[in-house]
Amino acid sequence: MYRPNRLTRLAVLAVAGSFAVSACGSSDSDSSSGGSSDEGSSSSEKKGTQLYFVDGNTANYTEDFDPGTLKGVKATYPGAELGDEFRERLLGVNKDLKDFTYGPESYDATIVTALAAIAADNDSGKAIAGEMANVSGEGEKCTEFKQCADLLADGTDIDYDGVSGPLDLNSTGSPSAATIGIFEYGEDNNYKNLDFITGEIPDESDVKANQKVSGGAGQGDGTLTIGTLLPATGDLAFLGPPEFAGVDLAVQEINEGGGVLGKDVAQVKADSGDGSPNIAPSETDKLLRGKADAIVGAASSSVSLSVIDKITGAGVLQISPANTSTAFDTYADKGLYFRTAPSDVLQGQVMAQTLSSDGYQNVAILARQDSYGEALANNVEKFFTESGGKIVAKTLYDANAANYTAEVEEIKGQDPDAIVLIAFDETKKIVPELIKAGIGQNG
Repeated sequence: MYRPNRLTRLAVLAVAGSFAVSACGSSDSDSSSGGSSDEGSSSSEKKGTQLYFVDGNTANYTEDFDPGTLKGVKATYPGAELGDEFRERLLGVNKDLKDFTYGPESYDATIVTALAAIAADNDSGKAIAGEMANVSGEGEKCTEFKQCADLLADGTDIDYDGVSGPLDLNSTGSPSAATIGIFEYGEDNNYKNLDFITGEIPDESDVKANQKVSGGAGQGDGTLTIGTLLPATGDLAFLGPPEFAGVDLAVQEINEGGGVLGKDVAQVKADSGDGSPNIAPSETDKLLRGKADAIVGAASSSVSLSVIDKITGAGVLQISPANTSTAFDTYADKGLYFRTAPSDVLQGQVMAQTLSSDGYQNVAILARQDSYGEALANNVEKFFTESGGKIVAKTLYDANAANYTAEVEEIKGQDPDAIVLIAFDETKKIVPELIKAGIGQNG
């Protein structure tokens, strides 16, 4: 699988409103998530209103829309370029995988948790949390579990660089640098890679006491138990297979590499039902009853926010492979929440630059009314307006609404030249409404 072999280094500054990105795209590469081999549309072929997707709705829509419906749609989502070797390892766990989105982040979430438990010589959630930043930065670099575990056994400080990126978890448990992919849809309504942008994310300058581990760590039971709270059902169910595969592969390789504290890592699994937060609390209870020391998930920021107090209140570490809401940067998580996906400060800036680079000046945003949608919409607006563009409408919608006609008509009335759709599975309902209103991608 061909990948661009150059990454653009982008420094994301808290006060920066614009930035320069040099092109480093590909010609006819496949997407890292099983994307299209079709050519995207050129601007000269453009009809209708240019549409942009984000990580919540970048999926394969081959079976959902007529051919050409999404041709030319662009999308952004976090994730480094996926190498063939790791892709084959994931397929060895689940041969039916079609998408790989957040599979690497799920793998890294599990590996870094296991390494932190080894460094702490303790499998309790608080003890693991205290070592997460230490094993992901400022030590001898290592990239595989066995290699890293052997270094720890020799008393060497390590810096685990994962398949999703360098990690380097900051003072609030988020990556300090990450990569955002830019993609384009082809005639078959599937997507392919155009570019990868790597950027740094500023740390929080004011970390509160309620964001730090306090009190004694306690001693675990000697067996590191990883719980998974990932979407088997719900609006993000398409993310479930690669995420579960990432955790399963990590646990397999950890146990093949000697396990943690002399024992195999155990697993308990639950369905986060992302997009339908009501099932997550009871599923979390199942994981806590199963003696999970660390819980990987959820994928949805809103779902994670609905259970974070339950998890951290139990002294259990939570680490999400896909949460991007900026709400977690300041959340009172007792120092027990982490993520391997970057804050939407980065994706918002990359989306804003993509809009500007594509020549659009009057942009509408249509976003889910939840912590994920609002945070990403705010960041896109912030960086786009600071770079000289205009957000002509920022419309929030109820994901459970029967239809989105009113919201679509509101946007149409502002006559945007591009629309950023921040959505989950309801994209399948919103796109036909856009087409009906005459502002679809190829309307």
